[in-house]
This record gives sequence, C-alpha cells and structure tokens, in this order.
Amino acid sequence: MDCHLHIDGEVEGTIHSSNTVVIGKNGVVVGDIFAPRLVVSGKFNGNAQADVIEIMPLGFVDGKIISSELVIERKGILVGESRPKDNAHPLLDNKTNLLEKKA
Repeated sequence: MDCHLHIDGEVEGTIHSSNTVVIGKNGVVVGDIFAPRLVVSGKFNGNAQADVIEIMPLGFVDGKIISSELVIERKGILVGESRPKDNAHPLLDNKTNLLEKKA
C-alpha cells in the first residue's frame, strides 16, 4: 500500500505499507503490520515492524514490536515484547564488546 492508511474500523490480516499506518481511537487491528511509521490510538494485537512506533494515550498494543524508535505516551499500554531494529542505537553495535570487557 502506497498511501497513508487510517483505520477506524476492524481489520484482520497483514498490512504492508510504504507510508504511515494509523489505528484510530475506534480502530481494532489483529494481525501483522509492516510500515515506516505506526501510530496506535486504538487497539492492536499482533506483530509490528516499523522505523517509528507511537502508542498514543489510551492506545493498546499486545504483541511483539520491532522499531528503531518507540514512543509510548502517558496512558498508552504495551503488553508483550519490544525489540530494537538492527543498528537502531550505537550501543547495540558494541554490545558484544561491552559484555567481553565485563568478563
């Protein structure tokens, strides 16, 4: 999908987008989302991979997310697992070296 996607209904399945995906306050998505940016104001259950993931106030995410940048606003909820995207932070490159120095 090449356009901005705003969901205020129910969607089940996989979403591949080259633009922003927004789950509105009344939106419910069950499945997987792959996009440059994901904004959740409603409910999302599944796996997501994006450069930026934002969970807005009263937004709810249950699942596994992978992102370079994660923003959880006050009263936003994340249940599950959050992992940084490869090379999302300079310290991740040196993780092995830091562990070796401690040993």
